[in-house]
Amino acid sequence: MRRLAVCLLSLSIMPLAMAADASLQGVWQGTLGGADIVACFNQPGSGSDSSGSYYYTRYKAPIMLSKDQGKTAWKETDANNQVTGNWSLNPPQGGNITGSWTHPKTGKSLPVALRLLAAAGGLDHPTCASDAYNTALEAMPPLKTAKPTSFEGRQYRNLSLADAITVELLAPGDGVAKINAQLREVLPQNKAELAGYFKARRQHLGQNGWAAEDEVHADPTYWSARWVTIKFYRWAAGYGSSGISMNYRTWNLKSGQETDVWTWFGTRASQGDDKSELPSRLRQALFKDAVADPECKGDYPGKGRYHLTLKADGVSFREDARGSGCEEDFLLPYDKVAPFLTPQGRAALSDLLPKATPKN
Repeated sequence: MRRLAVCLLSLSIMPLAMAADASLQGVWQGTLGGADIVACFNQPGSGSDSSGSYYYTRYKAPIMLSKDQGKTAWKETDANNQVTGNWSLNPPQGGNITGSWTHPKTGKSLPVALRLLAAAGGLDHPTCASDAYNTALEAMPPLKTAKPTSFEGRQYRNLSLADAITVELLAPGDGVAKINAQLREVLPQNKAELAGYFKARRQHLGQNGWAAEDEVHADPTYWSARWVTIKFYRWAAGYGSSGISMNYRTWNLKSGQETDVWTWFGTRASQGDDKSELPSRLRQALFKDAVADPECKGDYPGKGRYHLTLKADGVSFREDARGSGCEEDFLLPYDKVAPFLTPQGRAALSDLLPKATPKN
C-alpha cells in the first residue's frame, strides 16, 4: 500500500509540473537584476519540451535556456555549452513571473521579474521563432573589427558582420586599397542581405532555443610581394561535415585585380567557387608515382575537383572532399611547374620559377 501511495503521489505531481511548464510558454519581458531582458519559452512538441532563450535588450545576443527532464530549474548555456547561470522560476501569477538567477560557481543570485508580452502560438509557430521575440534582434548588426594579427610578418585583421567574415590587409599601396574594397563586399551590405541568416536563426531558436550560427574563418594562406591568397571557410550549423565549404581567392597586389589561378594551367575554376578538374596532362603527371590506398583502388584517380593555391615551395593541388576518404593532395615544386603553365602562367610566376641558365 505504501508503494502504491508513493506511485499515486508521483503521478499527481507530474501533471502539475507539466502544467507549470505549459504556463511558461510565451514571450516575456522584464528584468534580471537591474538589466532589462526579453525571454521566451517554447511549447512542447516544437522540437524540445524544455527549451527557451533570452537576451539583454542592451546587447541583443540570444542566450540558450534549457531544462533537463525531471528537473525544475532552468540553465543558461553559452556557445561552448558551458553553464553560465541557473534560473529558478515560480509558477506564473496573473501574467507575471518571479524567480532568481544564480551564478553556477560563485552562487551569486539576482532577482528575475517578468511579465507576459505575447502568448504562445500553435505548434507550427514555436514561441522563440516568433516576431515578438525576434523583431528587436533583427536590426542591422554592427561591424566587428578584430585586433591586427600577422601572417609571415605582414599585418591584417578580420572584419565580421552577423555570420559573414572577411579580411582587411594592413599594408600600403593602391592595389591593396582596391583589394580591401573587394574584400568588404563579402560582408552583407544591408538588412535585406541578412534575410537568410535571420530565418535560420529563428528556426534554431524555435527548435531548441539555441541561436546556432555557422562557424566562419577568413585568413591569408599565401602573401608575397606580388600575390595574396585569402581562404574563406564556412561550416554551416546543423549540417555536420557536409556543411563544410572552403573558397580560395587570389589577388594581384600591384593591380588589385582578382585572378583565376587555374587559367595559369589552361583551364578555369567553376562558376561560383575556386575549384576545377585537373587538366589531363597535369593529372597524369601528378598521379604517375602516386600510391593509392588499397581500399581506394576502385576510386578513379583524380576524378574530383581541386583547389589550387600557392605555397612557399610550390603549387598545391588539394582535392575537394567527396566523402570517400580517397581524396589526393599534391605539391608540385616550382622547378617542376613550368611545363604545365600557359604563357600567362609563366609570366605570373616568373619570380618563383627557376631562372634559366645562360648559354655560353
